[in-house]
Amino acid sequence: MKKPTIHPRDLIVGLQKGLALLQLFSQEHPRLSVPQVARMADMTQSAARRFLLTLVHDDFAQTDGRHYWLTARALRIGQAYVDSAVLPRMLRPIVEQVARTTQEHVSVGVRDGDDIVHVVRSRYSHITSMSIRPGSRVPMYCTGSGRLWLASFSPEALCAYFQRNPPRAITPYTLTDEALIRREIALAGERGYVMVDQEYEVGMRVLSVPLIDREGQLQATLTLTTHASRMTVEDMRERYLSPLYEGQALLRPIMTL
Repeated sequence: MKKPTIHPRDLIVGLQKGLALLQLFSQEHPRLSVPQVARMADMTQSAARRFLLTLVHDDFAQTDGRHYWLTARALRIGQAYVDSAVLPRMLRPIVEQVARTTQEHVSVGVRDGDDIVHVVRSRYSHITSMSIRPGSRVPMYCTGSGRLWLASFSPEALCAYFQRNPPRAITPYTLTDEALIRREIALAGERGYVMVDQEYEVGMRVLSVPLIDREGQLQATLTLTTHASRMTVEDMRERYLSPLYEGQALLRPIMTL
């Protein structure tokens, strides 16, 4: 979906800063101090303090006087997307169909900045994974969905991505050599699919295909996840690539809406 043309004078800068500040809280930074927020948001400590106190006043955050953390009310923002967005509801029947066909877990991910966010996951699942919950965020360099997105980047954008996100080992299997990751990204572009073996989560193998619109633009990714103990990488590709491609074809008209 194309974004409308928006003039800078129509933007509310305070709202932009407040939303950016909310996004500073994460699994790595669940509690933040005023100096930390000021540094991360590139604002004065006085401004950071006022923004944080506003969140506390409106019950979106709590504080012990030194650190601040989000409250359950912040969940309303994400839940509002889940409840109101049309795309996840349109994707779900086909996601469930692929899951029934393969008897494996299937999900759809979209790009949000330098992360992948899962917006739909099949109800059928024999795996327990924290990384494929709706709304969960995962890095791009070590995930199937992410490497498909990186394959769509220009050389300049790819270099900028790695400058912002130096690869680090998340599991013993994570590729951290940028040259090796770039080779996998190039293969993703050539093949039209990606296989990742336990690089983000030990015991989990994933197979991902791109979801593109009628203009050939990448909009999302369709991913199948299974236990590494269930089958080899080669068996996974032979057994599941065809059902994923069938799902990809069924989803293309939806990705164009």
